[in-house]
Amino acid sequence: MSFADNLKSIFSGLGSSKSDTFVGIDIGSSYIKVAQLKKEKGRILLETYGEVALGSYEGEEGIAGQLTNLENDKLTSALKNLLEQANVNATSAVVSVSSATSLIFILTVPQISERELSGVIKNEARKYIPIPLSEISLDWWMIPTRENYHDEYMGSSKQSQIEVLVAAVRNEVVNRYNLVSKNLGIFKNIAFEIETFSAVRGSFKHELSSVMLLDFGASGVRMSIIEHGVVRKFRAVNRGSAYLTSSLQKSLELDFAEAEALKREVGLDKSHTHTEAYNIINTGTNYIFSEIQNVIFDFEKEYKKPISKIILTGGGSRLIRFKGELESRYNINVVFADPFSKVVSPDFLEDVLQNAGPEFAVAIGLALQGVE
Repeated sequence: MSFADNLKSIFSGLGSSKSDTFVGIDIGSSYIKVAQLKKEKGRILLETYGEVALGSYEGEEGIAGQLTNLENDKLTSALKNLLEQANVNATSAVVSVSSATSLIFILTVPQISERELSGVIKNEARKYIPIPLSEISLDWWMIPTRENYHDEYMGSSKQSQIEVLVAAVRNEVVNRYNLVSKNLGIFKNIAFEIETFSAVRGSFKHELSSVMLLDFGASGVRMSIIEHGVVRKFRAVNRGSAYLTSSLQKSLELDFAEAEALKREVGLDKSHTHTEAYNIINTGTNYIFSEIQNVIFDFEKEYKKPISKIILTGGGSRLIRFKGELESRYNINVVFADPFSKVVSPDFLEDVLQNAGPEFAVAIGLALQGVE
């Protein structure tokens, strides 16, 4: 299967290759997470899930939770060990492509034929993409007219134009994951999907109004505003939970493990006795909050409607008082993603899975891509 074919899974599913069992593989900068789902008698069953910290594969200095950039052989080893420990036996997989290595944007173009559209999109995309088009693969999807909500307030002037959702991914990223998957020798069918789309599938239920999906990961924060299943705004901030730990580490002269533990203990609890740690974390998150404010403001200004909810994913979203701070700053309903509620799982795992939900939204969303 070519890269272009794999990228098509972003919008159009996995094509003719179908299986009853799929594993979603979320390759992050500090963890790999997997979730295997099986479709049986109309139900979607959770068969297994698990995660592995990549820091321990960096060598003797590696620590769980830190950012990594593993060589292919070490990444293959980490993934192989995780699949074995989690007893994954699926031969079909959907692998995440990091939003940090991809771009998502909307183009407004004249209403032209599909034959002409390809050339127009490539020309317009050059304005958004800072590297040669030969180094990336593009996919796009025309947003149906009934979902073109500009018309609600822009009048008939928009009738002669259409909106196109464009996704661009670096070839080297998927080529790397293809090589890792090939070296594993386990999977017969592999597809790829940008993690934002997987997180939406794993987190959303029947939301029809404007919702922000806020993915607070180790390497950064990804903000997407979704309306009727369409990504209306997307912005990435390269300051994630590992940045907060690093700030504590440098300012207080701690090792990474101590700083990570302190971050988890203090968070945004202004009443905590370790005021210096609180101030450092608060300074780091203030930048994130300001970017969130900018995205909300830009959306509401352009689309003339409010954000009704914020859904949190990623391990960083569990930072103490982060959820409460969002609610108080923006007066918006904030909830944690609960992807495991979309699948059938043992009752005794309910509390564990609900707590783990924000971190496994992408992995579950990837697997759902295959079985749904």
